[in-house]
This record gives sequence, structure tokens and C-alpha cells, in this order.
Amino acid sequence: MGSDEGRRDMQLPDRDAAFDLYAAHAAAYDEDTDWAEGDRARAVELLDLQPGELVIDVGCGTGLCFARLRKAVGGSGRVLGVEQSVDMLEQAQARVRDAGWSNVDLILGSIEDVELPARADAALFCFTHDVLRLPAAVESVVAHLRPGGRVAAVGPMWAPWWAPGMNLLIWYCTGPYVTTYEGFETPWSHLAAHVPGLVVERHELSGLYFAWGTI
Repeated sequence: MGSDEGRRDMQLPDRDAAFDLYAAHAAAYDEDTDWAEGDRARAVELLDLQPGELVIDVGCGTGLCFARLRKAVGGSGRVLGVEQSVDMLEQAQARVRDAGWSNVDLILGSIEDVELPARADAALFCFTHDVLRLPAAVESVVAHLRPGGRVAAVGPMWAPWWAPGMNLLIWYCTGPYVTTYEGFETPWSHLAAHVPGLVVERHELSGLYFAWGTI
């Protein structure tokens, strides 16, 4: 890793850089990240969604979690996807339109800036490292949840220091999608500050974690 990557270890998420990254990768995002389908499914399961509930898909990207979220909340529930990248949201809009889903709403903007139409029962952070490293973003999500609301997160993290080969692979795979490696040892730390008893399951040798809990 070079000097640019070293600076990314220290910096906060860079919104402008994120726009550029996702503009470049939006069209191929689904295919390039299909290896994570099982992880997405597990994260949705951890929310324990019930029919009729409202769930926020934070940084929803191209909408890869929509089908599972819709199945969990049923026809009487709603899915609200929030995404700041126009290029990613266009892919999500096409997915919703092609599937004919009437209970999926999309909002363009950063979660810390947008006004959501209602308080939700649950929120999903699925491979959204930059969002989780912005305290204002996490605070906004929590503020839009009802008392007893649930959260679940899945994403990359550094493997142990004695596994440099795995960390090189993690760096290679995540480089196109994150603007900072700040907090990459414990990406869930800001979320834990708002969720008492947050459960964290570390898959350290594969550089992956799951975190979930109740507000």
C-alpha cells in the first residue's frame, strides 16, 4: 500500500471522492460484489423484520437487499432506500421499476442530511463503511428509529496483523468502494455508542463482521 492509502487510514469519509468511486463502479457493482450475497442475506435476517414494518436501507446502493427486505416486511410493510450516489440510485430505481415493487421508496441524499417521512422499525447498514464512520450519519439513523428499533450491519474489517496476505486482499477488494480506512479495526464503534448491548460477531480471518442490536 502506498502513501495515498496511508492517508486514507487517517481521514474521515470523503463525499466527493465517494461520488467519483461509485460513478465508476455503479454499472458493474452487482456482478462485482455477488460474492457477498450470503452476507447480505444474513444481515437482513439479523433485523428480525416482521410483516407491516418500515425498514431503512442505509446507503442502499443498487438495491441488492430490496428483495429480501420486501419479503420480510410483506406487502403491508415498506422499504425505504437512501443513497447519495446518483449513479447507484439509478440502478436501484431500475431494479424497483423492473420488479414492479410498489412498497419500495427511494431517497437521493446522504442519510445525515435527508428528512425521512416516518420513523422506522429497523435500519440496515450493508457494506456501508463510510456511512458508519460518520457520527452524524449514525446519529441520524438512530434518531429516525422508533423506541425498540433494531439495527444490523455487515461489512469489511482488518484481519489480524499476523495475516498480512489477507489484509492485502481486503485492501484490494474494498479499495473501489471506501474513501477511508479510518476505524477499519472496529467499524461498528459509532453504532455501538448508540445501541446498548450491540452484538458483534467478528470473522477476523476473513475480514468480515456482523453487528446487531436494539435501540
